[in-house]
Amino acid sequence: MKNQDPRIYTNLSALLALREESRQLSLSPRYRPAGMLSGRHASRIKGRGLNFEELRQYQAGDNIRQIDSRVSARLGKPYVRVYSEETDRPVHIIVDQRLPMFFGSQVNTKSVTAAHLAALLAWQVFDAGDRVGGVVLASNDLVSISPKRSSHNVVHLLEAIVTANNGLQLSSAGNTVDASQSIFSMVRPLISTLSSQSVLILITDIEGIEIEELAELEVLSQKTNVLLFVIQDPLEDDLTRAHGLSVSHGEQQINIQASADNQLKYEELYQQRLVSLKKAVVGSILPVGIVNTYEPVISQLSHLLMGEPE
Repeated sequence: MKNQDPRIYTNLSALLALREESRQLSLSPRYRPAGMLSGRHASRIKGRGLNFEELRQYQAGDNIRQIDSRVSARLGKPYVRVYSEETDRPVHIIVDQRLPMFFGSQVNTKSVTAAHLAALLAWQVFDAGDRVGGVVLASNDLVSISPKRSSHNVVHLLEAIVTANNGLQLSSAGNTVDASQSIFSMVRPLISTLSSQSVLILITDIEGIEIEELAELEVLSQKTNVLLFVIQDPLEDDLTRAHGLSVSHGEQQINIQASADNQLKYEELYQQRLVSLKKAVVGSILPVGIVNTYEPVISQLSHLLMGEPE
């Protein structure tokens, strides 16, 4: 769409341009995502797996740890199991572009921030040699894209994000995708297809994840790689900042009066949920990153993914 405010709606050109910035990121298995809210336990991105190729007699220079003791004992000679590294990992990027994401008080809407985050991760994954795919949750649709090691597949994913993002309207009606459903519950059919080398990246806001589901995600992370990013606007931290502001969707305008009573009710509904989410992460092995809507996404993501070599 032409002449749209890039803080409210993103476009394909903007997401394509993020490829250059993505080159400063790393999802290498040698690093721990130290900036993520991963509690007491260090979490890491699991590396590519190994494919068994052959069983052959030991040769000078072979790794003695690959000797198959049972086969060697049976044949009376040392035999080793030979493996080759898998060439890529399937990475599924799940992006929430439903109506609750269409909000922002300072720089970008949460939906634009989520789109930029997804694009940066998609380009980084592709340039690292892995397969990229995902699911885009829109207000009136759900688009699923199988992971492929193809730049066209990345563009396909970004186009789906842009279409969903540009379709967001506060006055939209007749939505077929339930915005009250958690993002995790909507991708359950995908979960059973994940392997130990798969990477599942969930991008949503505080409304898109249920506290109880963190335990399920933690169990899932024992089998496969799971990263959760929660997009947060500063106004959601403190409702008093909204006092005197006007909210409009082009037709109607509402003036916000942030009284002490309203703030108390808001804290009961939102702040307690956010605090509960953070508390649930403490002591968990699940990496969770909080990304705000006013700082550059690339700088936040670089901090979240940075870590110490193992």
